[in-house]
Amino acid sequence: MGAPTTLRWPTPLPPGGTIGVCSPAGPVDTALLDAGIPKLRARGYRVLEAPHARDRHPGRDYLAGTDDARLDDLHTLFLDPDVDLILCARGGYGTMRFLDRLDYDAIRARPKPLVGYSDITALQLALARRAGLISFSGIMATAGYGFGQDTLDPWSEASFWAAVGDAGETPVAGRPEDDGPWDVLRAPASGVVSGPLYPVCLTLLTSLLGTPYVPDLRGAILVIEDIYEAADRIDRCLTQLRLAGILDGLSALFVGSFNGTGEDDALRRDVPALACDLTPPHVAVAAGIAYGHIPRRLTLPVGAWSEVDLAKGTFGFPRAETT
Repeated sequence: MGAPTTLRWPTPLPPGGTIGVCSPAGPVDTALLDAGIPKLRARGYRVLEAPHARDRHPGRDYLAGTDDARLDDLHTLFLDPDVDLILCARGGYGTMRFLDRLDYDAIRARPKPLVGYSDITALQLALARRAGLISFSGIMATAGYGFGQDTLDPWSEASFWAAVGDAGETPVAGRPEDDGPWDVLRAPASGVVSGPLYPVCLTLLTSLLGTPYVPDLRGAILVIEDIYEAADRIDRCLTQLRLAGILDGLSALFVGSFNGTGEDDALRRDVPALACDLTPPHVAVAAGIAYGHIPRRLTLPVGAWSEVDLAKGTFGFPRAETT
């Protein structure tokens, strides 16, 4: 099946709506899930756990249950008319394994928000490419400074609810005041770039190259992040994107957080330099975006048209169909 020509905003989460929780990738820490669900309910939402949300694969301990079980949970939550938002419990690994078995037609007919990041990037890119559906890269139910952890950041939580809620239009997303300005390394004269926004975990995007699950990234604003990846591995991923013709077609490449190696200070210097080295002069480059495996982070729509003011460090999202 070919790619849809437009991306559709999902129906916003209504006040008092139902949040469905599933584990499409790695196994969940049940104690964190038990801690996170009451926090969601305390905000007035109903919470529905998918039948296999707490499963563990009998032979592969890095998977939350079998591929069939994880796939069934996703289909169940998308098809359930009472579920208003799907919240992934955690990342890890596993969503790539069933991308070729998702019922994209059924998902397209029920455009509800799905939220997650890290390994969930693979699922989100597939939803954009095959279902024409905008999803959200943001806080999860348990891991990654999620709802079930004491490290849940209030600014990040506010960004989450503003992005997925029924506010009439997606508010401008910016940066925490104490984070300082973005490091703008290359920008157009206007200081503004626009295009479909794709916030991704870098290794997940490169893992999908050559498959029918990568959306058209021509003219896109690509926001990259990753964890536990050294500079040479990040270089290899970016070079793969360059050789595949992805980087040349971008309107902008934004660098979020790259951490977890013990060389975080060096990565903050090296990754933006790599972004400049490997992209042509017409591609805007900025670093310091509050996005990644970090406590304070934005929730960003995957595939939505965005207008970005580089000097202010803000993303604007007109509520319109994305071409």
